[in-house]
Amino acid sequence: MERRVFQESPVELIDNGQFLTAEELFSERRTDDPQEMVVRAEVEMYFGRMEKAAELLDAVAPRATDIDVAARFSIASGKLALQRRNYDLAEVHYQTAFHFSRFMHDQFGTSQALLGLAALDHKRGLLAEAAARLVEAREGLKGRSTKKAEVLKGLIISEQAAVSADSGNIEEASSHYGESIRLLKGTERGRYYARALLGLAGLKCATGEFQESLEVFKEANIIFERYDLKQDLAESQLELAGALLHLNRYERAQKLAEESREMRRGSSEDESRALSLLARLALKNNDTNSASATAGEAVALADQTPSSEARALARLSLGQVMIAERDFKKAAEILREAAEWAHPRGANQNGSKGTGSGHTPVNGRLELEATIYLAEAYHYVDTRAGRAELERASHMLSNIEDSWLGDEYNRVAAKYEERIIFTEDNRLVFDGNQLPKWQEAKRTLEGFLLRNALRQTNNSLTRAARKLGVSKVHVHNLKKKHEVGADEIIAEEPEAESESE
Repeated sequence: MERRVFQESPVELIDNGQFLTAEELFSERRTDDPQEMVVRAEVEMYFGRMEKAAELLDAVAPRATDIDVAARFSIASGKLALQRRNYDLAEVHYQTAFHFSRFMHDQFGTSQALLGLAALDHKRGLLAEAAARLVEAREGLKGRSTKKAEVLKGLIISEQAAVSADSGNIEEASSHYGESIRLLKGTERGRYYARALLGLAGLKCATGEFQESLEVFKEANIIFERYDLKQDLAESQLELAGALLHLNRYERAQKLAEESREMRRGSSEDESRALSLLARLALKNNDTNSASATAGEAVALADQTPSSEARALARLSLGQVMIAERDFKKAAEILREAAEWAHPRGANQNGSKGTGSGHTPVNGRLELEATIYLAEAYHYVDTRAGRAELERASHMLSNIEDSWLGDEYNRVAAKYEERIIFTEDNRLVFDGNQLPKWQEAKRTLEGFLLRNALRQTNNSLTRAARKLGVSKVHVHNLKKKHEVGADEIIAEEPEAESESE
């Protein structure tokens, strides 16, 4: 078989976004050249083979003595550390690459390092710092129109879009995604292009455009499948399942969530995420038993991981199940835990560098969602606490752009406009902060007392009258007034004392 002749070097191929061609090249030749070993590691990372990439970088580390090789090695090592959430190590590598590239007056390498540092800041929730680095990275490529410059610009602008979205600048994010998609479609046309599409689809979901997001998800998934990028495909399918849930297309959403879970078997965190969504889908199908079991499994798996995000997400699902089961006190307890995991004690906007467990944009949304549902649970057991949570949610919502969470907040807030509340344990509550009209309160109280007196006395007018301290005739008249029939009352066990009427 005739061997293919490659016109470009491995470095040129991947800088130009031609990872499939680079993979083909490396399948036909083996080399122990340090620079090419680093490039091979970059190809392995692109296709999601992190262990192989780590082996190559470990092997080349003692030999990366030339400054240009060391700079490229540091970029690749930073990417790997970032993927593995070792943020301190990623920072060391990216800073090293930045200084080496600056020393060599390599603007392309400098912009790559700045992009890596910006992505790290974004993960830590340092949005302003990330935005500033991205502007600097983009400025460094100004006036350059080579293919590799266009690919890197596409990546920088895609990250700018994500930072803008998490900062609440939706129009800016949409514009950035449009430009990034145009650049990457014209150059790389692979994983990076599909990741930009995935970001745009997520943005559409955040603004309530769930139907419009479907075609964007579809295009991204086609590329992930073509490139056999299972991890990216699993992530995209789970996000698509979430969009379908909001469109009430539960059967298709469940299929995608189950497929996503299968693709991520062995990863407790990723399986837990899929199970959290499956629990919500079961709840939508009124299968509370399945929802409860699935949410419980999600919590158990999440607790095996260091991910505060996964733990919060799993508890969110379990809390919603408990609200549906009307176990409001337990729901409040679980949802309180969810909010705390989403915003860990001691964490600040700088994030926890070692674990990445700071208050990131994703965690911010989870904390908001947990707080909204916590207010819903408290509505039935402690309205004062519920109002406090609702106020907290209102403040958070002013900094987060999410159409669906806004709708959920309004739904729960409307419950607090109710002036009369029936609790799960058969109590009647009049809200002193939202006083009802006198006649409305009187009629409600009469009906409540009448029904409970009849239920407790097995529909005996005489004994019900005695319990209420009124005449039998008055009870009879109340029954007619409130149109209470015998079939409406579920009697308790008859009292020991029997009395003829």
